[in-house]
Amino acid sequence: MGADSARTSVQWGVLIGHAVRPLPKARNVTDAVLYVCNLKARRKAKTAVVYRDSDTETWRKWIDETPVPTQLALDLYDKETS
Repeated sequence: MGADSARTSVQWGVLIGHAVRPLPKARNVTDAVLYVCNLKARRKAKTAVVYRDSDTETWRKWIDETPVPTQLALDLYDKETS
């Protein structure tokens, strides 16, 4: 029961290029994967399922847990370096 309650706040999304498109209706990874597979079939776009536990955390790829550099993160990095 503890693991289920910890996973209820997970936000799912799809990574297209450097942009993450949130999937607010995705309840779990299965929903997210089905949406991404449908998107790949229609647009032939390279995509990946991503998730995060809160708005303050960075998105991570579901398959290997690597952090995802979104366009917003890249823009903020450019501002800090200039």
